[in-house]
Amino acid sequence: MSYSITNLIADPTGLVVALNWVYTNADGSLSNQLRLAEPAETAEMTPFADVTEAVAVTWLEEQLGNTSEEFDAAIAERKAQQEYAESLSSYVNEDGNFKPIVEPTVEEQKD
Repeated sequence: MSYSITNLIADPTGLVVALNWVYTNADGSLSNQLRLAEPAETAEMTPFADVTEAVAVTWLEEQLGNTSEEFDAAIAERKAQQEYAESLSSYVNEDGNFKPIVEPTVEEQKD
C-alpha cells in the first residue's frame, strides 16, 4: 500500500512534467505515468534539486484520479483472474474422447 516514483520527466527548464509511478501492495503492483496538470504550480515552486521522492509522491497523490482502495481492488481482481486461469485444464480430442493434456515436468523437458 505504497507509492513509489521510478523516474521524473522534466522539461529543459527543470519543471517536472510527468511522474512514472508504481503502487504496490502485498498481492502485486500497478504502474503508470502521470502527466502533471498544467501548470504544475507546486512543481514550479519546487527547485528541481529539492524534488525528493516524498515530494513527488505528494504531487502524485494530489493529482492521481484513483484511490489506493481502487488500486487494491484492481490488483485483487487481476490476481483472482490469474489464479482462475492457472486452475483451468486443457483436454485434447483423441478419437472422439477427450483426454487431459499433461504438461511435461521440468525433467521431461530437459530430455
